[in-house]
Amino acid sequence: MDYAILCNPGHNRVYFETSLRLSVSEFAIAAQALSARCGDVRRQNLCGIDYLTFQTQDELSRADIMLLSSLSFTYALFQLESMHTCLKPVELQKENFVDESMSAILKYTGKTNELFTRMMINIALCSQGSREGIRLLDPIAGKGTTLYEGYAWGFDVYGIEIGESVVNESAHFTKKFLETARYKFDYAPMKISGPNKSFSALRHTFHAARTKEEFKGKRTKTMEFIAGNALYANKFYPKNFFDILVGDLPYGVQHGNVTREGQSSLTRNPAELLRACLPAWRDVLKPGGAAVLAWNSHVLPREQMERIFMENGFLVKKEAAYLQFEHRVDQSILRDIVAAQKEE
Repeated sequence: MDYAILCNPGHNRVYFETSLRLSVSEFAIAAQALSARCGDVRRQNLCGIDYLTFQTQDELSRADIMLLSSLSFTYALFQLESMHTCLKPVELQKENFVDESMSAILKYTGKTNELFTRMMINIALCSQGSREGIRLLDPIAGKGTTLYEGYAWGFDVYGIEIGESVVNESAHFTKKFLETARYKFDYAPMKISGPNKSFSALRHTFHAARTKEEFKGKRTKTMEFIAGNALYANKFYPKNFFDILVGDLPYGVQHGNVTREGQSSLTRNPAELLRACLPAWRDVLKPGGAAVLAWNSHVLPREQMERIFMENGFLVKKEAAYLQFEHRVDQSILRDIVAAQKEE
C-alpha cells in the first residue's frame, strides 16, 4: 500500500526546506516501531506539492497512525490510490493533554523551533522503546519549549535553567495558560539547598488535570521548573528517574554556556558544559533511557561530542538515519543532533 505525508507548513520559511530533508531521517527512526513494514521512503513532488511517501506491505494499524501523527513534520496523512492520482485522507490520531499551541505562543530571540523540538522528543522516544508513563528532563530548559511540547503529549516534564528570572517567567506563563484553558491544577514554589548550602535553587511544581474528577483522583500530569544549576541534576532528582533527556545546547551566539553559578566568562564550546554536567544527567536517566541533544557543530565536531558521551557511559546511536540531521541555521550555526542510550 502507498501512503503520503503532507509536511507541516508551520515551519518557518528558512527551516521549511531543511525540515523536508530531516523528515526522511525522523521517519526512518520512527518506522522501526511500526507494525507495518515500510519501504521506498522518499520525498516526492505531487502536482507541485512536496510529500514524504512510503510503501507498506499491510494497512497501517491505529497504533501506527498514532505514531505517524506524532511526527514533527506530519500535517496530513493520505493513502495513495489510482497510480498516485487520488489522495484518500487518513484521519490522524492524537490524544494531546494540552493544546500544541502551548509551545508556540511565546516568541523570543534564540528560541528553538518548536517543531524541531518535537522531532528531538520523537527521536528520544523511538531510541528507548517505551511511550507510556514518560518522564522527560530538559536540563538546559531555557523558557520551556521542550517541556511544553512534552506536556502536550501527556508526559511528566521537568526542566532545569540557571536563570531565575527566566524560570519565573516560564512559571508565570504556565500558570496563566492552565487558568485560561480551565485546567484544574495546584502550584507550589519551594526553595531547596544542598548540604552546608553547597547549592541553592527554586523549584516551581505544577500538577494539572483536565477535569475536576481527574484532579480529585490524582490523575494529574506534572510540569516542574527548577531555577538552578544543571550540574546538580542528581541532587534535584532521584537516580534512574527519567526515561528521556532532551535539550538544545546553547550555541555560544545568542546564549553562552554557564556551568558554574556566578560564572562571569561564557564559553562558545558546549564541551565544557557536557564534561561538567553529563555525569549527573546520566545518574538521573534510567538504564536504557535516551538522551538527545542538539548543538552547534561549528564549535564542537561530532567526533568529540560522541567521545564525551561514550566516556560517560552512553552508547551513541550511529545508524545512518541518526547521522543525517546536520543542517545550517545561519552563518554561525551548523546544528546537529546526537542520540545516545544510557548503558544498562
